[in-house]
This record gives sequence, C-alpha cells and structure tokens, in this order.
Amino acid sequence: VSAAVLDLALAELLTLRLADIPKEVEEFLGLDSNGRAAAGSFGARIQLGLLVGLLTSEDAAMLRAMKGLRNEFAHRVRVSFTSPGPLKALEKIFLLWMAHQERTAEARGVPPAALDAMRELRPLLATSEDACQGLLLAAFSTYQAMFHRMHGRVTRLDRPLFQGSRPASDRQPA
Repeated sequence: VSAAVLDLALAELLTLRLADIPKEVEEFLGLDSNGRAAAGSFGARIQLGLLVGLLTSEDAAMLRAMKGLRNEFAHRVRVSFTSPGPLKALEKIFLLWMAHQERTAEARGVPPAALDAMRELRPLLATSEDACQGLLLAAFSTYQAMFHRMHGRVTRLDRPLFQGSRPASDRQPA
C-alpha cells in the first residue's frame, strides 16, 4: 500500500511538471484508468520523474526498490517480510536508506557515529517482521514528506520552444 501511495504522489507531481494539457497528461500517466498509458506504471513514472528532474538517481533507486518489494507481495500467496524475495528487496532499501541518512547527516554536520543505532537494524531484518516494517515505514515517510514539500515548488514545462511557426531551418521537408 505504501508503494501505491508514493506512486500516486509521484503521478501528482508529474501532472504539475508536464505541460498544462490536462487530457493529454491524464491519458499519458494512466490517470484515466486506461491500462495502456505510456507512463501508467510506477516504474514508468519513476523513470519519467528522473528524466524531468523531479527525482535524483538515488531517489529513483529507492523508489524502484520499494516497487520491487511491493511486487514481491503482490505476486505471491505465501510471503512475509522475512521471505527470501522481500528480504532481498529490504536489504537494498536498507543500503539506500543508510546512504541517504549518511548524506543528510554529513550535510547537517551530524557526526557519523550518530547513525550507529540505525546500522544495528540491518541484522534484525532477517529475523524480525517488526524491523522490516519499521524500515519500510521510515523510507515511506521520508518520501511522502519529500513529495509533500516538493508539491509547491514544482514548475511546469509548458513553454513551447517556438512561438508561432517554426524557423524554416527547423521544418521537415514535405
């Protein structure tokens, strides 16, 4: 469910970034419930978010890992956080999460030792559903808050490159 919430939040940010042609944006992002939309999947939206400058490559990697975890649960009948597939996805989320925390701590002048307690979470992932859920909740909360903060700062890409007719050098031959 958390991945679906982030998927929709990203879709909303993309609607704010793309040209102001609501029907086209809705069809392109699959917000009209058409399963054939070019950017109708979470993976396509992550890639588009990266390409239009809403996401960094680190953000895209984290969202892809969360998408992978969602898929592990969506396509299996008997699965838990400590099953091999989800555990592999959670390990990736943990590594990306720690890298994010280390970058944030460094930018704020926080000593690296302050993150030691977070590092203790890693061995617990293999045995504790609570540790897995806590990690997922921490990563989800961070991205939900980030998307919320971005909402008012996203600028639209709606200026045509050329006003009126294009220069002759730019026209296609008939």
